Amino acid sequence: MPGFDHELQVRLFQKQPALAPLMLRDTIGFPVPDFARAELGCGDHTKLTPQSFKSDKVVVLYDHDCTKVLAIITEVQQKVDEDKPYTWPLYLATVREELRCPVRLMVVCPDNRTERWARTPIELETGGAVLRPAVLGPSNTPVVDDIDRAKRLPKLAVLSAAAHGDNPAVLKAAESALDGLPEHTRLVYYDFIESKLSAAARLMWEELMATGTYEWQSDFARKYVGQGREEGLEEGREAGLVQGKREALLRLLDVLPVSVGPDARRRIEECADSDRLDTWITRAVGVKHTDELFD
Repeated sequence: MPGFDHELQVRLFQKQPALAPLMLRDTIGFPVPDFARAELGCGDHTKLTPQSFKSDKVVVLYDHDCTKVLAIITEVQQKVDEDKPYTWPLYLATVREELRCPVRLMVVCPDNRTERWARTPIELETGGAVLRPAVLGPSNTPVVDDIDRAKRLPKLAVLSAAAHGDNPAVLKAAESALDGLPEHTRLVYYDFIESKLSAAARLMWEELMATGTYEWQSDFARKYVGQGREEGLEEGREAGLVQGKREALLRLLDVLPVSVGPDARRRIEECADSDRLDTWITRAVGVKHTDELFD
């Protein structure tokens, strides 16, 4: 099952589809045709076989005449997976057949080892066609140290901070970019960045958060569920723990992602039963709808 970091990076491209062609063209250097808009396509590549093949995200580019000009399959690859050189060509062939337009595979990697592996050409036939994935990794992730640019592209600022966190200007730009996002989204991105930083960069990041207007939350659900939020008074600790679990659950559902309607959100926010919240948090990882969470 995909982990938290994987799902968060997938969500970056889901929230901002135009980020995929931007990275493909300006960072990785692959040509991208002129397009008027970018929108999400279907990532389910299942055919008439028992096995389901699903990429992380498909972004479809259209020109001004609403003609498809390119489909970008975005794969967030957290580690080396020897099955992918065999399934990735299937993704491309299936999307190309479904959309009847050119297709490009872009692989997003969190570390240098995975990036080097993902760049290995995939030979489709002996002496013939070769698939060369477009790879975004630490070596070519843009350095976003300009606050205005970071605010225009907050999802790119998140990727930049995770890759170049030793640069204080990059961290400051990311903090400024995330300042305007909804609180539950902002805290998820804060913690994702923190998890990718070196020890020295993590201290800078936490200090930056401590001097801002928002309380620093680290280690995602561990601190929420295991410790609660420190309220300062002993009589407030249980209330802080329950509130922390509510926030952790909502953040987890947002990242997975699971759609949370107004009724479900209200039910979570009004729940004062710590054990029940623990049960919902445990269930959340395996559900696709909040109805399954409450059953």
